[in-house]
Order: sequence, then structure tokens, then C-alpha cells
Amino acid sequence: MAEDKDYAVVLLDDSGQIVDWLGAAEHVFGFTAAEAIGQPFGLLFTPEDRTAGMDRGELEVARTTGRSEDDRWHWRKGGIRFWGSGILRSVRATDGRIEGFCKIVRDRTDIRTQLEAMLNRIDVHTGELARRARFMVRLGHELRNPLGAIRATSYLIQKVGDPTLKRHCEVLDRQVGVLARLLDDMGEITRADAHVASIQPERVLLQDAVQSAEAGVRDAVAAKRQHLAVVVPEVPVHFEADPVRLQQMLLNLLTNACKFTPEGGHISLSASVDGAMVVIHVVDDGVGIEPELLPHIFELFTRANDAGPRADGLGVGLAVVKELAVLHGGGVEARSGAQGGSVFTLRLPLVHKRA
Repeated sequence: MAEDKDYAVVLLDDSGQIVDWLGAAEHVFGFTAAEAIGQPFGLLFTPEDRTAGMDRGELEVARTTGRSEDDRWHWRKGGIRFWGSGILRSVRATDGRIEGFCKIVRDRTDIRTQLEAMLNRIDVHTGELARRARFMVRLGHELRNPLGAIRATSYLIQKVGDPTLKRHCEVLDRQVGVLARLLDDMGEITRADAHVASIQPERVLLQDAVQSAEAGVRDAVAAKRQHLAVVVPEVPVHFEADPVRLQQMLLNLLTNACKFTPEGGHISLSASVDGAMVVIHVVDDGVGIEPELLPHIFELFTRANDAGPRADGLGVGLAVVKELAVLHGGGVEARSGAQGGSVFTLRLPLVHKRA
């Protein structure tokens, strides 16, 4: 990869100082080898990420777990930003001592631009679907009024005492009951689609939320002798979220990571800010996610085959994370490597947009 034209390969010493500048590093970052070598790792990060200590946090995750995956805006010479997808790995001597790090980055600004355009289109369609769903909720409510009138009229007709009319009215009552149950079912579905289930956003501190989530799984992690690394910005980050729902999302992701990572395995929880979004990564080196399961991992009741390692459970937790993330105006995604391990990325807006 040292001569690759697409991937920047940056070698660092054990303190995080750049010692070699290989592959497409000059093309991707704009700096020549002479300009980059001897500079700190933070040279690759945007000023706000350096201020938040994200460069030091990435080094710490790689130092603790052996690797740190990250997709973020990076800094190119001249103040130009680009969206880089990369991984930082620690390089160890035979005795286990860290000798340095290797950072591999590819410029995927094109993918980021396409993703943002697609997300904008999804927002438009989601808004339209939500408006339609809210209309259906109101329609179901209004339809109850004529059903009530029909039922009352049937009751009065039966008072006449005509046996034939009574039988017809009994049929009418049963069908009105069927319609009422159908309206109930339609209401449940449309309320879910319209996100009628409410959240109560308030100002929360990102560092406190991450600390509380870490405390919530501390015993489970200790019971399996796992290693949990937590990295947050050094400066306080406040954003708007429902604190109870936020904990529910983080605990679901961390519990999953603990559950599917073997004894002695590694888990990392890192948080940062990307533009107007809070980005939280939960990474593990566990069994990973089966390729055929990955596209459906956030669907309700999704489980692997009974013989698989994910057979237990009802398949509800990740579906809840997705639903709550969407309610906050964000989203969640999952990745899994060919050799195992999973990466879950939760994105939530800094400012919640009230409906």
C-alpha cells in the first residue's frame, strides 16, 4: 500500500508524531513528505477536532484496543476539508510494547456528498409520509363519530320489537364492531408511522451521557474480563436529547457489543461532533454480523438462525435504537468486517427540531 494511488499511508511513532508519508498521502492531504514528517498526528484533523482532542482520543483507542476506525472530515493543506474513511492500527513489538501506529485514509468526499443528497431526499419523503400518517390518525378518529351514530340508531330500531329488524340490527352491530377494531389497528400502525410516540428533549452533556452508559455495562464487561475504552472530546459538548431515551440507545448498543464479544475481547465507545451532529461509535472485536443479516439488523424481530451466535433474544433492541434515533432526528448504521467485529454508528443532531 506504500505506493497505492488511492490510500494515504501515514506512519507514526509511539508518541503520535509522523515519521513516514507514503502512498497517496501527499495527494490526499496536500502536504509533501518534508512538510508532514515531524508534525503531530493532529495535522490531519480539522481545527475544531484538534481543540476537542479527537486526534489524541483516536490514538488512545488504538493504543488500548489495537485499532480505531473513523469516518470524519479531515484537513488538507490550504484549509480544504475532505471526508476521509480510515483506520488507525497500533504496531507492536514481539514483547507487546507499542512501537508506533499506522494510519490509512481514503478520500471519500464523493460518497459523503451522495449520502447527504440521499439523506435530504429521505427527509423530504419521510416528512411527506409523516404528514400522511398524521392525516390517517385524524381520519380514524373522525370515522368513530358516524360509527357511534350508526350503533345508536341500531339500538333504537331494536327497541321497536320487530324480530326481523332485530336480527338485521344484530348483524349491523357485529359489523360496526369489526370496523371499530380495524380503526383501532389502523390507529396503532399510523401512530407508529407518524412518530406520535413522543420524546422529551432537553439540554444534556455528552460526556455525562457516555459516562452513565459506561457505568451501566461495567459489571457485565468485568464479568467477561473484557476491555472497554471510552473516548470523548476534552471540551464539554452540550446537545438536545431525551436523556432517558439516550441512555436506552447507548445501553442497547453497549450491551450488544458485550454480549457478542468473547471473554477478554475489546470494546470501544467514542463520541465526537461532526458539523451539526453528535457521532457515537461503538466498536467491538467480537463475532461480527452475518452478511445476510446485516441489511436487516435494525428490523423488528430480526435474529440469526437458531444455530447462530445471535439466536437468543427477541431481536427488538436494535430496532428500538433505530426508532429512537429517528425520533431524535438522527439515525444509526452498522458495519461488520470480513474477519469479525462490528461498528455501530449513532448520529444525533446537536439541536432537536421540534415537529
